[in-house]
Amino acid sequence: MLPVLALGACGSQTAAGVLSSLPSESLPPTVSAPATVLPDGTVPWVEESAGLHEFDTPLPQRRVDPTAKPCQAGDLRGQLSSWLSPPSTDESGVEEDGPRSLIGFARVTNTGQRTCRLRGKVDTRLRDRNGELAIGYTDDVNDAAQQQITIVPPGGSADLRLDWSGPFCLQVDGPLALAITLPEGGGNLTAPVTTTTTPPCTHNTETHPDLSSYLSASAFDEPAVNTVSDSPLGHLVATFEPVATAKPGQLVTFHVRLTNPTGSTISLDPCPGYYQERFSIGTATVQAINDGGTYRLNCRAVNSIPAHGSVRYAMGVHVPSTLTAGRKLTVTWRLIAPKLAGEPKLNGGFTLTSTD
Repeated sequence: MLPVLALGACGSQTAAGVLSSLPSESLPPTVSAPATVLPDGTVPWVEESAGLHEFDTPLPQRRVDPTAKPCQAGDLRGQLSSWLSPPSTDESGVEEDGPRSLIGFARVTNTGQRTCRLRGKVDTRLRDRNGELAIGYTDDVNDAAQQQITIVPPGGSADLRLDWSGPFCLQVDGPLALAITLPEGGGNLTAPVTTTTTPPCTHNTETHPDLSSYLSASAFDEPAVNTVSDSPLGHLVATFEPVATAKPGQLVTFHVRLTNPTGSTISLDPCPGYYQERFSIGTATVQAINDGGTYRLNCRAVNSIPAHGSVRYAMGVHVPSTLTAGRKLTVTWRLIAPKLAGEPKLNGGFTLTSTD
């Protein structure tokens, strides 16, 4: 969820470079917009949603089985083996002190004899030997993630993304485990956590007296498959011009510059897309924000990046009306296209603070 990691959105890890498992979908219509650039050469933002799998690498991995029934806990084995701890940066790119969020993927494997499906919200809790940890929990995901079907054949696996925010100041008694309530009445699955990493106990009582630890669960998705990037877009480098503050409900414009360091022009035909996420830590009284979407890049006026040149793109993000003053919203962005593996140099983002 945070910048510099090539991770999928809460609710969907599917992206370019991941093998597609779903049939062709009815794609959103193309938005009508003029093929012009702004006076300073910036490509204007066009809010044009893309299909969830529009930019997947078109290599089938799993077939959709319309007869697949919901996965049952007795046929699955689960485990979370590690947490990632990406740095948090302010609007100038300087790393911030404070509660770190962890990102992890609980992997479940089908040990049964039949193909099954996973679809919908996934209530997930952390437990030690004394029971459920007294932290906040949320399983809110967007509509597309709720409807996404992940097929799990015998011996196959699925991943559940989890975001665990700090500060975490509880004493843990014994090894941790995830208590996962499977969607569609699949029962309760216990998945051991085989790492002792937890968010740090950093807490500024003056600026965030109500800040508490939260575990946010996405929906299940296929495990990300690392592919060799076979797209010339992989040579590009993305840099970001962030926004520091915004008001609740405001449409904010930030900028992404795509630079071509090579000696050859890089075509934008076919036009790539981008995945954009929003995340804000919740509290005991305020719901976390955790969503994302796939969009088409505006290639109407500019269809290539010149050798040793760059193109500046305006981007938009809707600040949730629920983001009260003082709360921070992290916006992450990455370029996606078929045969484009998760390139860290094409990922990034920033954190803004909500104002009155």
